[in-house]
Amino acid sequence: MLMPRPAAYYTERSAHFLELVDDELAHGELELACELLWGAAAHAVKAAAESKGWPHGTHRRLSAVVERLVNEGGAPPHLSGQYKMASDFHQGFYGDRVFDADQIRRARATITEFIRALRRLL
Repeated sequence: MLMPRPAAYYTERSAHFLELVDDELAHGELELACELLWGAAAHAVKAAAESKGWPHGTHRRLSAVVERLVNEGGAPPHLSGQYKMASDFHQGFYGDRVFDADQIRRARATITEFIRALRRLL
């Protein structure tokens, strides 16, 4: 079993993954860009969870963290929808959904907003 890392680690990884999205788009790597969007969002959720001492080791737990942040942690309600969108991009990596470069660029802006909202909760 992997041990959780400090919130700062997840925050740094989230920012790093988000920075890589544009490079992958420039190279036409749409699937990888999708996965990086998901990774950036997921790591931001992990940072928030870790800062509160909440479990976050599975996809289901990440969803629970977002709902708990909205219900108990003072997060804005739209965070749930933004998380759902990020999760949809995770599916894009596996080919379950196909996203074009413009959709990925628009999603990057939304996920950036999602990450900023989570950072304000740390």
